[in-house]
Parts: sequence; structure tokens; C-alpha cells
Amino acid sequence: MARLVRRIGRRALAALLLGFLTHAAATPALAVPDAAPVVVLGVSGLTWSDVSTSATPGLWGLVGDSAVAAVSVRTVAVVGCAADGWLTLNTGVRTDAPRSEGGGCVAPAELMGQGTVSRWSDIGLLGRQSSYDPEFGLLAAGAARHGCASAVGPGAGLALADARGQVARYSPDLQTADLTACPLTVVDVPSSGLEAAIAKVRAAAPSAELVVVGLPNGSAPHLQALVVHGSGTGLLTANSTRHPGLVQLTDLTPTILNALGVSTPDRAVGSVLWTTPGAPHQAAQFDRAAQTIDRNVTAFYWLVGIGALVAGGLVIAFGRPRWLLLVSASLPVASFLANLLQWWRFSAASLVLWIGVIGWAVVVGTVARFGPWRRQRLGPAGFVAAVTAVVLAADVVTGSRLQLSSLWGLSPLDAGRFYGVGNVAFGAFAMSVLIACAWVASVAPRRRAVLSIAGIGLAAVLVDGWPSFGADFGGVLALIPGLALLAAAVAGVRVRARWVLIAGAAAIAAVVGLALADWSRGPGRRSHLGNFVQQVIDGTAGSTLHRKLDANVQSFAGRPWLAVLVALVVLLTAYVVIRPGRRATQLFETEPVLRSCVAACLVAAVVGLAANDSGVIVLGICCAVALPLLVDAMRDSATPALRRTRK
Repeated sequence: MARLVRRIGRRALAALLLGFLTHAAATPALAVPDAAPVVVLGVSGLTWSDVSTSATPGLWGLVGDSAVAAVSVRTVAVVGCAADGWLTLNTGVRTDAPRSEGGGCVAPAELMGQGTVSRWSDIGLLGRQSSYDPEFGLLAAGAARHGCASAVGPGAGLALADARGQVARYSPDLQTADLTACPLTVVDVPSSGLEAAIAKVRAAAPSAELVVVGLPNGSAPHLQALVVHGSGTGLLTANSTRHPGLVQLTDLTPTILNALGVSTPDRAVGSVLWTTPGAPHQAAQFDRAAQTIDRNVTAFYWLVGIGALVAGGLVIAFGRPRWLLLVSASLPVASFLANLLQWWRFSAASLVLWIGVIGWAVVVGTVARFGPWRRQRLGPAGFVAAVTAVVLAADVVTGSRLQLSSLWGLSPLDAGRFYGVGNVAFGAFAMSVLIACAWVASVAPRRRAVLSIAGIGLAAVLVDGWPSFGADFGGVLALIPGLALLAAAVAGVRVRARWVLIAGAAAIAAVVGLALADWSRGPGRRSHLGNFVQQVIDGTAGSTLHRKLDANVQSFAGRPWLAVLVALVVLLTAYVVIRPGRRATQLFETEPVLRSCVAACLVAAVVGLAANDSGVIVLGICCAVALPLLVDAMRDSATPALRRTRK
């Protein structure tokens, strides 16, 4: 067993170093901007399913000779309006526009006059209330440093309005516009006029770098199409997403400014796009995958919850079937492994997705139940936990390919994040790391057990928090106290108040160090950790903290039944740890590390609740992942583990 642990540790360390070197070497080589003008055509609701030889022959003709991507147009709300998208281009951060009295979208034409934004005071008020703290006029100010910029149509006027709501050069439509008057021209194009607009641009300014981008249109969220003609071919990518062929709307502002020779402003959260090899159909597949996950994710959550309750209840009541419980506990890791099948390439994508999830859960659960560790009390649960932790660690080190558009992973439609350890994945990762550490501690002598927990814990914290990997601010704050508690208990150290303070200080120091390291990489290359440091320097961090606190509170208010259920589970678990009954006491005496494992999981889950903006969802995920594994470990029908004399 010890040899197996060392082998796994060496391979995990090798993967960690390989991932670090890969990310360190992946510095984008940006083309030096030339004197060619830049023309941006914005079209509301232009998805890749709209692009074809019959419907859009002019755009289709550009695709093969352009760089392309699917673009996430999430603004402040998941469902955005066209005016939101134009204002997001204006500021370089997520920005929203006024809504109608009924809460619907207000068309850009209703906000734009002749060269002046008519409701600029309303827009400014929303900006001051926004936690994203937009700086209006950022795109216009940057373009002015290179000469001038022309806006054509009301949406383009919103994009190029300055800090006072004025547009220096404005034309109401493309027919009266001069596309060569300024280095930058932004055009608001109706979907029915896209082909004519492309033809006019190519005729009037054949050397221009042409950008065609889809914008939100107030309907169900989709990833939109992005085509950049004149700067190479392949797939567009950005540091903000780290997935070739997938970018964010906020990336366009620094990219446009870069094409004009203007460096990325600190207030812009996006990054400059660059081109990597790839085919256009790869960009189109991102939206297909995201839509499929969106249709199936609720059913998967119900499956995980009901499966854990039913299987756990049967094991508690009758001592069996353990296999079903372990298969249920393997569903979270199976949701990531299913993406290895690339199910989105199939015509029956949902069917292949479910086949992959159930198939992987059966494989992992079966190996856990009947593997050589089956007679160890923590063996089967520890195996499932170890597989989950290793899969997630390997995924974030190699680019988060398994998490993106997975049933327990990251949604490009919600656009909370595109890489690293998300709040849902954190619950699975943290609980799995702690249970896997407890498994190792249960089969190793005390000294080796403590060293193993320290080594695994250090690797887990680096994977979770390093900006190029997990980039998880709250996860580090939650992981370190849980690991410290488990290590102290295994070492036989009595946990006192000063140890709690030391663990908390270490977690804060680790987060600060990681954030500063990320900030030092400069604008456009930072993750949200480094961006937060810049916000602290600018004095705007308060709005971000307020937004995260508000999201945390709303997670309880919006799901009261979940909050009550999770609270009951947490209180019951805490009571079992603090004041175990007779049967629990006998179990803890049989396997002393088990009580410490439950306590460590509880601490990490509660701290994770406070440190992440998903609030009760994080705590619920931790419970859903940990409880089936702990129920299996605490089963009464299992062969008791032999007492070991620790040295």
C-alpha cells in the first residue's frame, strides 16, 4: 500500500510540474499592429448555427480565411440585452443597460440620440450601483489615443460613447458612413443586413481587419459567433478562458485597443485574443455542448442526491448493497470523466453523455468495491475519493478540459469561470482530498501518515490555488484548516485555540501570496485573483466583495429548503463528532482517524460556505460528495480494521 501511495505521489508531482512548465511557456506572441483600420460589426443573436452557405454566404466565405471562436456574451445578468453587450464593449467589464418598466430589454435605438446617449444618467446610475464598477468611455478614450473612432448605428454609439455620453463621430446607418475616416469603426448591424454590411466593408475598406461578433438579444443564453478576418486563421483564444475557440465579450475591448497599438487598461478585465491552430467547427461545438449540459444538469443533480439518500439509507438499515452506494458516490467524478468521450460530437449528444456518466460511475464504483482495498474500513471510500481528487487535479493542471461543459463543472453560459476549480468542483475536490488523506493515514504508521497528509495537502493547495491551475481564492482558505485539523489529529496533537489561529493565518497568507504572484503578471494575463489585487490598489475592491457577499446571502434566500436540509445535516454531523453515541464511539475506537476525517470535512465545508460566493450550494455539494463515502466508511457490517500500533 505504501509503495502504491508513493507511486501515485510521484506521478501526481510529475503532472504538476509538467502543467506548470506548460503554462509558464505558453506566453502568447501577439502580432505587431499595422496601419490597417479595424471595423467591428456587431449583430444581436448571431450564433454559429446561423452561419451556413445558404443563410450567410458572405460570412461563410470569410470563415475559412479567418480566426474564429464562440464568444460568451454574459453581462451582469445571465440573460443579457443587446444594449448590455454594447456597453460591455464600451467599458471592458460586464455592464448592464436600463430595463423597461416590465423588466424587458430596451433597444439601443431608445437610448441613443444623434451623437448623444439620451439616457446617460440612468446608465451611469446603474454603473455606480454595479459591483463590476465600469469605467464608461474606456474604449473611446483608448481609440482617441490612436486618432479617432466612428460609430454607425445606435448600438455602436453606446459602445463608443465617452464618459459624458457623447459620441465624437456618429452616423445613424451604414449608407451614410465613411468606413475609412478613422482607424476604428464600430457598426450596429441588424441580422437581416449582415450580408450587405460585409459586402460594403470589403468593398470600401478591403485592407481593414474585420471583426464580426454576435451580441446578446434578450433571449435564452447562447454562445455567439466571432469571426476576425485579416489577422490569421485558426481558433481565437484568450487568457480569460484558456480554451482555444472560446472567448468572452470582455476580451474584445482590449483586443480592439491592441490592434490600434494601445495597451490594455488596468480597468479592463479581459485579455487580448490570439490565434491557435484549429478548425471552425470546433468553435461551433462549444455552444452545442453548453446547451446539452443546460438541458440535463438538473436531472443529474437529482440523480446524485436521490442516489446518495437511497443507497445510503439501504446501507445504514441493512448493511447493503455497498456496491450501489459506491457507484452513487462515483457519479461526481464520472461527470468529469464522461467528457473524455467527447459526447458533443455525436448526433445523440445527451444519450452518449448519460452513457458516459453511468458507465464511468459503474467502473469506478466496482473497482472500489472489489479491489484489493475492499477489506480496509476506509479502503473503498478512500479509493473513490482518491480517483476524484486525482482526476480533478490532473484536469486543472492540463487546462480544465473535463470541467468545462460537464454536469458537475463549469458552464460557459453562466460564465462564472472557464478554468480552474469552480465552486461545485471545489466541494468534490476538498472532500475527496480529505477522505483520501484519511485513507492513507489509516494504513500507514503515524509518522508516515502525517508526512503523507502534509505532502498531499501541499499539492492539493497548490493545484487549487495556483493562478495557472485552480485559481481558487476561497478553496485555499477552506482546504488549509481542514488539512491542518486532520494532520494534527493523526499526529496526536491536541487542537487548541492558537492552532486554529495559526491555521487561519496560514490560509490567509497563502491566498495573499498567490494573489500577489498573479497580479505581478500584468493586465490581460491575470486571473480573478490578480484582478482583485488591482481592485484593492484602485480602491474598487469593495464592490466585488459586496457582490460576492450578496450572492452568498441570495444562495440561502433563493433555496430555503436546501438551506434547511443542509443545516440539519451539518448540525447532526457536528453532534456526532463532538458527542458521539455508543455505536459511534465504538466505531471511532476501531478506526480513530475516521472521527478526525469527519471533523476535517465539516470544517472545510463550513469555511468553504463562508469563503465562496455560492454559499449554501458549496455546503450542499460537500455534503453530497462526502456523505456517501463516509456512510460506507462507517458501515456496521464491515470487517473491523485491525488495531495498529503507531510508531
